[in-house]
Amino acid sequence: MRLLGYTDADWAGNVEDHKSTYECCFSLGSTLISWMRRKQKSVALSTAEAEYIAASMASCEAVWLRKLFSELFGFTLVTNVILCDNQGGIHLSENPIFHDRFKHIDIRYHYIQDMVQQGAIRLQHIGTDEQLTDILTKPLGKVKFLNF
Repeated sequence: MRLLGYTDADWAGNVEDHKSTYECCFSLGSTLISWMRRKQKSVALSTAEAEYIAASMASCEAVWLRKLFSELFGFTLVTNVILCDNQGGIHLSENPIFHDRFKHIDIRYHYIQDMVQQGAIRLQHIGTDEQLTDILTKPLGKVKFLNF
């Protein structure tokens, strides 16, 4: 079975403190089994950073779900795929060499790089129009709402 995750971030979405919010949801087959929405603990300086943090937090949830299914049902899920609509965040998670522009990111968010290198998580690009997590964060038009 494959655990499929969606992750998205609303960069600097909070007007009071400019902290981004992130959302993620996971499905097993056609059933949504987990979802969350949280405010990021630090201010992101770019959309790529906000998406990277969101993907890192989603990878923590994916690893937890993976362990839960292993303990409950005795089977291991194949590589978890997390769909993200920001290619900069995906590239940063796949590239273990830190660039000067990302030295300020808290070290705990680099957990996703370890998971990608181990093969437990794979980030994949998804178009913004297909981003399932939008239903958790954005006011949607009728057509998009009914589609999701």
